[in-house]
Amino acid sequence: MSNEINEFIPPDHLNKTFFKTSLESGLQTSGIDIIDFQITLGSQPGDNYTSTIYRVKVIYKQPNSGNKEIFLIVKSIPIDEHRAVIEQFGFVDKEINVYIEILPKLSKILGDTPIAPKCFHIFRKPHRNIVFQDMKALGYKVASRQIGLDEEHLKVTLNKIAKFHAASMKLLKEDPAIDQNYCEGFFTEQSVVDPIFQTVFKENIKLAGEILSKIPGYERFYPKLMKIYDNFREVALKMVEPDPVNDIKVLNHGDLWVNNFLFKYDEKDKRPTGIVFVDYQGTYFNSLGIDLNYLFATSAQVDVLKRKIELIEKYYYPVFIETLKSLDVGYIPTLQDVINQVKLREMYNLFCLFAVLPLVSMNEEESKTNDFSQFADKEKAYQKTLIGMSSKRFSESMKYTVEY
Repeated sequence: MSNEINEFIPPDHLNKTFFKTSLESGLQTSGIDIIDFQITLGSQPGDNYTSTIYRVKVIYKQPNSGNKEIFLIVKSIPIDEHRAVIEQFGFVDKEINVYIEILPKLSKILGDTPIAPKCFHIFRKPHRNIVFQDMKALGYKVASRQIGLDEEHLKVTLNKIAKFHAASMKLLKEDPAIDQNYCEGFFTEQSVVDPIFQTVFKENIKLAGEILSKIPGYERFYPKLMKIYDNFREVALKMVEPDPVNDIKVLNHGDLWVNNFLFKYDEKDKRPTGIVFVDYQGTYFNSLGIDLNYLFATSAQVDVLKRKIELIEKYYYPVFIETLKSLDVGYIPTLQDVINQVKLREMYNLFCLFAVLPLVSMNEEESKTNDFSQFADKEKAYQKTLIGMSSKRFSESMKYTVEY
């Protein structure tokens, strides 16, 4: 085995047997011989909190053929003392089930449209490891989380989310019981009282309120946010409570922020032309307003954020209804139905803005020391969040959102 960089030592379980099993499973063949493999870190420090990403080039040989090469991504999810909460709430096993049970069905419904990178194999020992096709080798890459998405990127993203949501409605129509294992996202009775969860979500509401109280013209929002802070559990659960009568019920990706998008670009003008999504730990059936609010709160540039409803009307709704009609789902919501869903769930926008955007918009240098353990240390989390909330993008997004 050779390594392209020397800054880290790959874990022992990423060995020839691991990659032989992965390729034989993903390529649906046997007798693969691993000639060599090269491992590098697949993401920058501060870009992933619940997992370690490895990028792997594998040289292999099949019976009666010469050497071939393939590029893989390994998402490794070790469960340590800080990340035990992820295991406890079932987020990891849910993601595995989404890849095994849900995504192949959605892709088939959409005529084999790629929704996520091809999953080669899933290992459960020594801990969870998910092996994917490396989309970078196919020309896909991540956009800048610090800058956020402009209108061109939002167009591609909203188009694909619309298809994803519409296909999930078809799936739900064909198999109404499938939502039983996917009825909760990140906000649950158990999670909202967890200390780490409260550090990320609840305490950030208070911190944002304190910042606003010192900005002339925005002081009036402090008591409003403190009312949410004081009633955090009730407000958090209320904003994700299903409404069986009025909801446009879809499968929400649940974690739609920039680093979970891989974009394909036109080689000539460099405009985004395609997208696939990764990270399905927060996936669940609920109102489509959940995904759309999360997307704009965490990933949109400020000028794009201000045009949320306009862009949903322009890029999401037409593709959504076109896909529903082509799939013969039957129920076709009006544009106003969709807008109402978004507006009814806008508290979700606020929560995700305060919890996620400070980390997303933080500059690369400050992000290098970010990891999941910081959320277990309230003082460290406070200092990091304060840095994130001092960014121009966060400040402008916050001021616009609380007024809106």
